[in-house]
Amino acid sequence: MRLTRDQAEMMHGHARAAYPEECCGVIVGPPPGEVNGGPQRLRVHLLRNLQNEMHAKDPQSYPRTARRAFLIDPFELERILREARSRGEVLRGIFHSHPDEEAYFSQEDRDAAVPFGDVPSYPEAAHVVLSVREGQVKGAKVFRWDPARRDFLPGDLDVVERT
Repeated sequence: MRLTRDQAEMMHGHARAAYPEECCGVIVGPPPGEVNGGPQRLRVHLLRNLQNEMHAKDPQSYPRTARRAFLIDPFELERILREARSRGEVLRGIFHSHPDEEAYFSQEDRDAAVPFGDVPSYPEAAHVVLSVREGQVKGAKVFRWDPARRDFLPGDLDVVERT
């Protein structure tokens, strides 16, 4: 995935502000491969992590807190996706942070991305994981669904100057 420096900094700022809890958000934009669909046309949406609220309401169903999990408000996500569709855009990415951990795609991340065990809810969307240690972003990786392997494979996040 390729983002501009400003877009990456928006995500980093969100991760720093959420620390020591996980942050989350989504990236929408033109479908991959669209002419003039470079990173400057992507929109980063910083979202609130609902995990602590759900944990407080139902700790049995939501045993983890926002320190170790994230939950995007499904109504907010649907609103963002509806607006994106009206502009001919699609969900290009989902991002979250790992406080005091590496940027890896955990089993919990995979379970959330593939809730029914077969195919991700958003197979075309990249998953960006930010490593945040002591309140500072230390790295980021991108994970994409590979249908042949039926798994998420790691890649790098390219950050470019605005073009």
